[in-house]
Amino acid sequence: MISYHALLVTLGVLLGIVILTTFAAIVNKLYAAREAGTRQASLERLRQAFLLLPEPQARAIAHREIADVLGGRWGELAAAEIAELELALRLDVIQAMERSGLIARFLRESRSRMKWTRARSLRILGDLKVPASVPALLAALEDRDADVRNVAARSLARMKLQAAEEALVSILGKNDQAVSARIAAICIEMGPRTAPLLIRSLREGPPRARFWAARVLGELRDARAVRSLGDALLDPEDDVRSAAVWALGQRADRATGPLIEPLLRDPRWFVRAHAAEALGKIGDPLHAPALGEMLRDSSWWVRKNALDALVALGAPSLPVLTRAYQGDDRFARDCAIEALTTMGAPPPDVVTEGRS
Repeated sequence: MISYHALLVTLGVLLGIVILTTFAAIVNKLYAAREAGTRQASLERLRQAFLLLPEPQARAIAHREIADVLGGRWGELAAAEIAELELALRLDVIQAMERSGLIARFLRESRSRMKWTRARSLRILGDLKVPASVPALLAALEDRDADVRNVAARSLARMKLQAAEEALVSILGKNDQAVSARIAAICIEMGPRTAPLLIRSLREGPPRARFWAARVLGELRDARAVRSLGDALLDPEDDVRSAAVWALGQRADRATGPLIEPLLRDPRWFVRAHAAEALGKIGDPLHAPALGEMLRDSSWWVRKNALDALVALGAPSLPVLTRAYQGDDRFARDCAIEALTTMGAPPPDVVTEGRS
């Protein structure tokens, strides 16, 4: 039997939820509209101030307007706009912000107890490209919070200063995996100009730095790194050898094939796997016999990469695959059947078995 009292209570609760949800949506919409309005107003105010910068008599007024916006709610927006100014005007604005004490304030806030205050100040300093802020950004790379460390790394990259680039490369591998990956990605974004720094790190850095330097150099595919990457194939650290052989494979340069082939006999399976993959990218038929031997490897990944490399070589690998098929190693035979079938040349008895 229906309880009308319970029904009325339920309907009242549902009505209350609808009213509260509607009210919250209206408030949120009004807040968003207000935020968009104040943002646009601040942006217009900033751009008007920029127009006054070339006029000596109005420059002081422009500096005050810029400082007011930069130090307020939309400081990150202002810093990004200042970063787009031509060099002479940007330097003039930064000097004015230093005199006003704003830069010193952001430097203090970069050490705030509040995570997002630190992150915000670091982002602003990075956009402003203030050389004096490099030590603060470097210190923030050791921040207890990963988000702040990421912001610091990104800010250093945006500065495009040699000191900042040297600092970023110098800390490759010194942080946790996520931050190191972020720094590596930033080094890749900065492009070939970081290659000499990375080569030095590959030659002289600690193991994790050598690993990350090799990975970044592989992405950059800079010819200047080939010799150092070749030397790194003899590195005592497994991860470094693996990264170096992978990096050489990214260049797909046949001249590096003789350097890579010996890594097919490396004691570590993942180094052998990357060596097989690299030879597949290089695509030199001279390495087909060595790749054929890897079809017998105990590691599935090594066999798979060798198989893929032989398939990529095409017709020159057919004799090697035929010998593997006729051999007594089960792994090599299975791989050869798969490769030959993929290439459209399965052994006759396999075709016969398939039809029976």
